Amino acid sequence: MSTSFKRTGAVTIPEWEGEEPYFDVVFARARSQGGAQVGVAQPRRILDGSDLTGAHTCPSSSDAVVAAYENGILVGGLRGSLSISLLAWFGFLPACGLMFMGLWCAYVIVQAGAGVMDQPGLAIGLAIAGVIGFTSGVSIFSVLLRVLVFMPSDFPVLLNRKLKEVWVAVPAMPSFFRIFELSPVIFERHSWASLKPRTYRLLEVTPGASSARWTYILTLVFGQEDDPRKVACEMNIGFKGWGDDFELLQLWEHIRRYMNDAGPALDQGEKFKTFSTGRLPKFPDEAMAALGRKLSESEAWEITGA
Repeated sequence: MSTSFKRTGAVTIPEWEGEEPYFDVVFARARSQGGAQVGVAQPRRILDGSDLTGAHTCPSSSDAVVAAYENGILVGGLRGSLSISLLAWFGFLPACGLMFMGLWCAYVIVQAGAGVMDQPGLAIGLAIAGVIGFTSGVSIFSVLLRVLVFMPSDFPVLLNRKLKEVWVAVPAMPSFFRIFELSPVIFERHSWASLKPRTYRLLEVTPGASSARWTYILTLVFGQEDDPRKVACEMNIGFKGWGDDFELLQLWEHIRRYMNDAGPALDQGEKFKTFSTGRLPKFPDEAMAALGRKLSESEAWEITGA
């Protein structure tokens, strides 16, 4: 997380004490199979894109804005604010071990020759173990390679204040069977009016369960166009808040003012979010064409009309 966040000002929206007040939690839980926030976690704060009072007195882009254009901004997601866990890299070790086991079984069968064929049960067992081990190892290796190396560095959201629409890049888990398919990304377009953000407080357990701590996340929740109380999409953006959601609310207020009140794409003196690899998903031409010209940081500081 960046050290440039401005912890000034005050939060102006109270904590939410109850359960989810708007969305159909049964539908949301079933839709995400319990893997998202709505219907699973209790909201910490309920936000509204059309809220006139705002959530914070001191908005800040908080180094979460990836790029700015004449008509919109690109805001980074959680993946871009976190380093890939070393435990994921260690997943290559068992994958290589399984592939080695498969090759070893084949080697034993070939070296034993007619001897192993005199024991058909042993030969069949070695062949099955070898095939399962080798194919499983290749699949695991392929998935890890695509997740850690070929998957984009971040999954940002694109907010167009002229058209009042939001494009999200939704990652999909690489297939264990289609081992040569690169990490798929699904693009969805939602209206700004259908957005009902929340912040959540989640208990995060460190690898090995050595410790636990409260973390906060900012979640964009979009309702379906034909039934706004049913969740169409959930997307976590920005960064994780450690200890409170103060900076997350600063970021949300920056986004809200940009979309509603013609606020700047970047707050004065702040910078765009950068990545060491620079791999970002390529939004559809339709979405990019509507953004207009790309702005420099100094141009993004200026307050322009919506």
